[in-house]
Amino acid sequence: MKLLIALLPFSLLLFSCKKAVVECDGSTPTYTADIKAIFDANCKSCHGAGSNKGDYSTYQKLKVSVDNGKFEDEVLVRQSMPRGSKLTTEQLSKIKCWIENGAPEN
Repeated sequence: MKLLIALLPFSLLLFSCKKAVVECDGSTPTYTADIKAIFDANCKSCHGAGSNKGDYSTYQKLKVSVDNGKFEDEVLVRQSMPRGSKLTTEQLSKIKCWIENGAPEN
């Protein structure tokens, strides 16, 4: 019984770290209309102009990371980015739809 009580906090922590299942909601977002605002609010502080962590300050620079799969892996699969804040299910869905639709700019 003492062991169960001792393990309870660890099991709660494990289940609270569950990653969201990300599915496209059928929308057709574009970088300019939808994704840029998400990026500016959540990613720009680390990945802005001149960043040594990856400069995604323009559509063209971000698109390179999208095209090679790194962006999708970090944001949608691992959900390890952005650090320090979690994107909402709605934001993740928009990003997934955006990538599935070829990551259009406009």
